[in-house]
Amino acid sequence: MALNCQSYDCVHNDKEGKCFAKMIAVGGVNAQTTAGTTCDSYVLAGSSQSYEFASEFMEAHKVPSGVRSIKCAAKNCKYNRNQDCTATTVEIDNQNARCETFEQ
Repeated sequence: MALNCQSYDCVHNDKEGKCFAKMIAVGGVNAQTTAGTTCDSYVLAGSSQSYEFASEFMEAHKVPSGVRSIKCAAKNCKYNRNQDCTATTVEIDNQNARCETFEQ
């Protein structure tokens, strides 16, 4: 599975589209379009919750190893299989941390 994340202001993002989180969660249980989805693992870099959340998902001074799992609550997406994403490549946008791979 490949994840391309353009949310460069997220604490998990290496500013090149790679994600440090081992697992991400996509929200939007009733989403009908991309606009109804969110990357629930997104945390704004520098926010008060950055340190606690980031330390849970990444190790200091390591190269991003890639996301191993994407849990997805968007039940209307064709790639959702029992809340696991089956898409080969997942795109997260840069403005709203939405899942651009969503397809109904």
